[in-house]
Amino acid sequence: MIPQISALLLAGALAVVARPTELQVKRADPKAVFAHVIVGNTYNYNIDKWKSDVLLASSKAIDTFTMNVGRDDWQPARVRDAYNAAQQVAPNFKLSVSLDMTSLPCASVADGQSIINNFIAPFKSHPNRYIYNGKMFLSTFAGQSCTFGQGSAPAGWKWLVTNAGTPLYFIPNVQIDNAALLSTTWSFIDGYKLWNAWPRSATDGNQWDDDAWWMSNVKGKGYLTLVSPWFFIHRSSDNPAISNRYLRGDNFEYRQRWQQLISNRDSLPFVEVATWNDYGESHYIGPMSGAWPSDVKYITPNNDHQAWADYTWYYATWWKSGASPTIATDRVYMWARPHPKNAAVCSNDGVGSVLNANWADDLLYISLFLKSPAQAYCYSGGNNSGTKSLNTGVNEFTVPLSAGGVGCTVTRNGVTIINYRPTDFTYSTSPSVCNMNAWTGLLRG
Repeated sequence: MIPQISALLLAGALAVVARPTELQVKRADPKAVFAHVIVGNTYNYNIDKWKSDVLLASSKAIDTFTMNVGRDDWQPARVRDAYNAAQQVAPNFKLSVSLDMTSLPCASVADGQSIINNFIAPFKSHPNRYIYNGKMFLSTFAGQSCTFGQGSAPAGWKWLVTNAGTPLYFIPNVQIDNAALLSTTWSFIDGYKLWNAWPRSATDGNQWDDDAWWMSNVKGKGYLTLVSPWFFIHRSSDNPAISNRYLRGDNFEYRQRWQQLISNRDSLPFVEVATWNDYGESHYIGPMSGAWPSDVKYITPNNDHQAWADYTWYYATWWKSGASPTIATDRVYMWARPHPKNAAVCSNDGVGSVLNANWADDLLYISLFLKSPAQAYCYSGGNNSGTKSLNTGVNEFTVPLSAGGVGCTVTRNGVTIINYRPTDFTYSTSPSVCNMNAWTGLLRG
């Protein structure tokens, strides 16, 4: 249980995260930060929207869009637009495809050929394709049951890789229970992708345990893992364990996860941010310019997460370079949920009680990036932090959420340098909609 009001200066904090032994995989290719893009949420996109997203992502130390593609017949055209947009406005920005095998059919040879025709062949010579170890990068979400007309899933994927028409760096997220199979049945893959961004319980910081275990079974091949700021979904389905749950983003979990990755950077050639635009699971950091799911009420214009995109720049740059960036501009980041975790509406709105809601903490999270020492006073409703003396660097603390607005004032040498009073967030103790999605805010000094 974290204190109601706490402060943390991050200098030296990375030393506490254990590095894995015998897992160091150093490559000649530069490190890359990917952002996972749900193409299924971009029906309303044109090439100009893609240009805007590419420029924004590249300004936040993101190097590559990982294009999660499904069965919709319009999706190949959106992927082509994204590649061409990058070519026009950001020649060094790259894209790769991630095949969503919970959507794409994969039982027959024809299914496999359709994937090759739509998502591999059109981009095998594109200058903005992401290449690793001299091969075109291809990942998946799931796919452990795909056979493509062959006798087994490994045989099916081996067929697709062999018939792709270009060398592939194949790094699937096949969801298998026995990691030892990665060096036997699945030994032909170039690496493994683990969808592993959030704590598995109310306990913070346990993601790296899974990473280290899977990496030990990859045995020197590539490894791709995830980092994400939030997770909430509240949708009716036959499987509420998947569609109606909260995973912990509290206690500055996004920073904590980046901290793990920075400490273990020698073992990681790439990392992936989940996500750029998955609105339904509340972990988007890009602009809310795509098509939101029509059956949800917890995605609103006030749930903008672009402050997290800006926040990402600092830690992604640190992970890539190995050195913390200089803070040249004072800035305050804040985020919170708009109502208590035990709000009655989350149990009586017909969707069902949110699984793991009790993992959350009813706190306003504040991260102050300071170029020199300063004082801060932040509040939520009638609660406040008191005046805190803070040091140069990254400072974190919390304030218990209370009904009303939030704000933060930062002063230096008696002069106010930031006076943040956001008007797009109000904390309510009696909400009419179940919304454990986050609001995020940012103001620079």
